[in-house]
Amino acid sequence: MNGGSEQRVGALVAVPLAGLLVLIAFVMGLAIATGGAGACGGGGETSSGTLKGGVPKRLVPIYQAAAAKYRLGPKGPAMLASINFNETAFGTNMNNTTGSGAMGWMMFMPATWAEYGVDADGDGKKDPYDPEDAIYAAAGYLKSSGAPANWHDAIFAYNHAEWYVERILEDFRTFDGGGFESVVGGGSKEACSVGPGGEAMLHHAQRLFHPRAFKALPQRLMAEGRAPAEVDARIWADAVWFLEHYGLRVTAAREAGHETHGDGTAMDIVPGPGRGWNATKRAAEDLGWSEPCGGSGVRPECQLVPAIHFVGYNGYRDHGDPQHSEIPHLHVSWESSGYGSCPQVLCGPQEWVMTFPLR
Repeated sequence: MNGGSEQRVGALVAVPLAGLLVLIAFVMGLAIATGGAGACGGGGETSSGTLKGGVPKRLVPIYQAAAAKYRLGPKGPAMLASINFNETAFGTNMNNTTGSGAMGWMMFMPATWAEYGVDADGDGKKDPYDPEDAIYAAAGYLKSSGAPANWHDAIFAYNHAEWYVERILEDFRTFDGGGFESVVGGGSKEACSVGPGGEAMLHHAQRLFHPRAFKALPQRLMAEGRAPAEVDARIWADAVWFLEHYGLRVTAAREAGHETHGDGTAMDIVPGPGRGWNATKRAAEDLGWSEPCGGSGVRPECQLVPAIHFVGYNGYRDHGDPQHSEIPHLHVSWESSGYGSCPQVLCGPQEWVMTFPLR
């Protein structure tokens, strides 16, 4: 949330925990009641919340209930998800390095939180670092700022920038396309396979020694016309999460002819269908890349997250968006025991690789 946002007068009433639980139970009950065993192999029902953007399943009922509470209409849940995604990557990156003072799951300024903060989960505290409290407060703020009658002005009030409004609306369209419905039965195995989902702890890392093997990425995450490419099996979950979360597709993974691709710890990436290059830039930024460090792409110039060794984007030769490169793409390399040790050729898995944990 922009520190310069105008403060609007209003009072919010905390949502009783019992009422929230009833609503969540009702939503879950409807989903379970609509079908039996599904085509995904036993369990019957699977949430589509992770499709096209990786909305964590556990947050879906919160977006729905908050939107219902503040009467944000059918667009409300996806708008809340889009803002949450853009502000803190669904709560996985709450480190505010801008100096603005914004904080918590939805990046409220302290003064705004003092006025709009709520105790949505009924624990006696109004906590901007609690997902329910923060998401409900954001719903209330959007309502007081003109939503759902005027979503443009409501989003602009959240952050006074037209580029921000455009970004929120772009991601809203991704999340709104069935992202809050239940998919029961039917469909192919590929359609049901939504990957690891969940949340990524980007600012943590774990060193993995096993399994030293390769694993093919799902066809749906490859760029048009590309066959499934392999990556090191230890980074597979990270890679799938990253691609789904930001709506990206792979043009190259483990293959010869590249400086750092032969061991399966690197990917070349482009926006997926319906996504713009803002998606790749946002993904690069969340990994620690920035315009000033673009010519290097590595530490110490770039403050990269610990599991990532190199991010090649705008400013690095032959990398970046179409305005910066004749071969537009984002390159991401994971940290390993032998980064760049088999240029131009294929080689076996490295002794160890670093990954960011998923939860």
